[in-house]
Amino acid sequence: MDERHIAEVAKALASPVRVRILRILEEGERCGCELVPLLGLDPSVVSRHLAVLSRAGLVESRREGVRILWRLSSPEIPLLLRCLENLACEKEAV
Repeated sequence: MDERHIAEVAKALASPVRVRILRILEEGERCGCELVPLLGLDPSVVSRHLAVLSRAGLVESRREGVRILWRLSSPEIPLLLRCLENLACEKEAV
């Protein structure tokens, strides 16, 4: 992974909404329409956040009829979130 891709992933993780989407997707695949009420956001806003996560390579989608289902692109993503959480907690403790 080159530095540009790492920076793109970091930018994607810079939004609390996108981190929340990743946490929801840790539980399993979801339709974008299911994310809307969970996040309390307009469908177009959720779609834009999913696009950022997709460009960063953090989520993948597949079509099932008229629905688009989203999932984490790697089983390592929950570990990444835990590491960032631990790092943030360490900084708060200092």
